[in-house]
Amino acid sequence: MKLKVLLAGFILWSCCIQAQNMVSTSSIHAEADTLGVSKKELAIRYPGLRQFNISANSFGYSDFDAKLNDKNFAGGKVKTERISASINTPAIKWKGNALSATIYYTYTSLKLKDITNELSDEQLAPLTTNNNTIDLALNYSRSDRIFNHQFIYSLVARGISDGINSVRRFNFNGSLCLPLVRKENTTFSVGLLVLIDPSSPIPVEPIVNYYHKFTSSGIELIVDLPNGINVKKEVAKNAWLMVGSNQQSYSTFYNQHNSFLNGKISYNTIELKNGVAFEYLFVKNIMLSIRQGVNNILSSKIFRNGEDYGSASITSKNKIAAYVNVSLSLLSF
Repeated sequence: MKLKVLLAGFILWSCCIQAQNMVSTSSIHAEADTLGVSKKELAIRYPGLRQFNISANSFGYSDFDAKLNDKNFAGGKVKTERISASINTPAIKWKGNALSATIYYTYTSLKLKDITNELSDEQLAPLTTNNNTIDLALNYSRSDRIFNHQFIYSLVARGISDGINSVRRFNFNGSLCLPLVRKENTTFSVGLLVLIDPSSPIPVEPIVNYYHKFTSSGIELIVDLPNGINVKKEVAKNAWLMVGSNQQSYSTFYNQHNSFLNGKISYNTIELKNGVAFEYLFVKNIMLSIRQGVNNILSSKIFRNGEDYGSASITSKNKIAAYVNVSLSLLSF
């Protein structure tokens, strides 16, 4: 019981410090962290390693209270819809090195209603917006040995844009990971992730990867921090049921012209999804996933150009909302 409480607390803390729009699949080095596990099995275990994914997310309305420059600004209800797609290119490998690229696309529809304004000069009005975000990441990793102990370091460069011809933000990160346990049913590694990103609360955060399969029950415990913690079980052939908490972060870019925001801005959220999931491998390499639960927005901020996490113009507190997610994934080419 104490272990469950510790893990839950750790994921909440880790999610709170996670950088905006940062996906830490660089913490996973399949060949180093596993023993005799196929590429397909790893993709089933870690969704972030799947070659292609398309998903639709629908959220219920959530109450919010926003502050502008630390003053009570406005409240109301917000609803978000997202359609996302991602492609992980096959890695080019040579002498312990690996180079790959990841392309993310997100369509975001945002609706505000039932607005109550607190300031007379700055008024927030009900609105509906639709935006596209394109995110290209170049990933490099290397497996090496120091004092006869294996370690993996990774470098990721990301460009995030709201269109083909313009880049709105560059992010860089580097990670160092040390595999400590490599057994047939158990793997464990730890490391550090260094972030160069103005939207990141802190520059360094921990990496913890732990996997264990209980052979008597077939239950799998998957700890992949800062991404999430999940308990998974195969309930039928090629069908899995999963319960867990998973973190995701998003950036959406706008051009605003009003009394309180004028020019280029970005809306950034860190979200923790808690719930259940069902996955079914209905074709050799195609996975159908259905997830449902509650979404907790841990951080919601709007940045003007030149602002960072600590100086964001608008901060918002949002209540939890129900969500449902449906996705199709190609495990491997």
